[in-house]
Amino acid sequence: MDFVIEQHIRAFGEKRKKGQYSEATIRNYVSAVRSLNRHVNGGKPFDDLDWARDQANVLKVVASIPNLQTRRNLINGLIASLQTMGFPIAVITPYEGARDLYNAQYQASGFATEKQALIMKAVSKADINTFLAKEILDPTLTENNTRFSAFTILSIHTAYPFRNELGDMKFIRRVLFDKMSNEDKQENNWLILEKGFGKQSFALTRYKTHSYYGTKEIDVLPKYATLIHKISQVRGLKLATINHQPLFVSSAGDAFTPNKVSKHLADYTIANLGNPISTTLMAKIFGAKVKDPSKPTPAELDALKLQADIRGHSLVTRFLKYTDV
Repeated sequence: MDFVIEQHIRAFGEKRKKGQYSEATIRNYVSAVRSLNRHVNGGKPFDDLDWARDQANVLKVVASIPNLQTRRNLINGLIASLQTMGFPIAVITPYEGARDLYNAQYQASGFATEKQALIMKAVSKADINTFLAKEILDPTLTENNTRFSAFTILSIHTAYPFRNELGDMKFIRRVLFDKMSNEDKQENNWLILEKGFGKQSFALTRYKTHSYYGTKEIDVLPKYATLIHKISQVRGLKLATINHQPLFVSSAGDAFTPNKVSKHLADYTIANLGNPISTTLMAKIFGAKVKDPSKPTPAELDALKLQADIRGHSLVTRFLKYTDV
């Protein structure tokens, strides 16, 4: 069956607008679909692809594979094989939807390096949540700005998959922010305040794909808004003079930068969790997951869309055509 699939992929590639597939790509596709057949059918001979017509079963098997990159590779190989062998679009469409979901998950958090994978085995999502729940009850938490800042950043990253944008974020009141020129807005990322501290928004103007997507405003959830308000109180910041004040500072009064976010977060998590947890790792650990790629729930899609938006990516929504949302 390997040879048959390879020949179909080559024949399809000759007619492709983008040109013929590379030899490596062809090998990878054939290897992926052979591997997927083994996952689905065990030791049965690899004689055909008719088993792919049972999309629910295949997608369930793929979803059970822990590694995101492996899931993407298997689905991509299957799609290429089905397309080049002339399977009906109705057979292929659910797999395209799963591919889009896996791509969205990757855009939000990426693949884990070997070192990151080891840390993720040592420190779980539950470990981090348990630590944060205990830490917030410590009455001495707010006595050290570096510690309180690192705690707040770590807490925020459980819900928002930022890179290090919090490192150059400054307070700004809405009335002033709306009057600023686009050029001035791009000097920093901003924490916009409205109704005192009653409504807060993250305004991202300095992120990786800003030139394409523009400024992003993201509402701050109440639990994190409370922490940010507490930060201002501990530092004695007043609304009248809060504009352009850094959101996070060290105990020495130095404003955080993206690089300092990395350093202080690493120091803080090594001391309390035994491993350096970066903002990149937080995105991987707390990234949105889709339990069943064939039937993503509205909540799962919303979480993926939020993550893709924060990370400065678009979310392909081809899968919406065959879901109930």
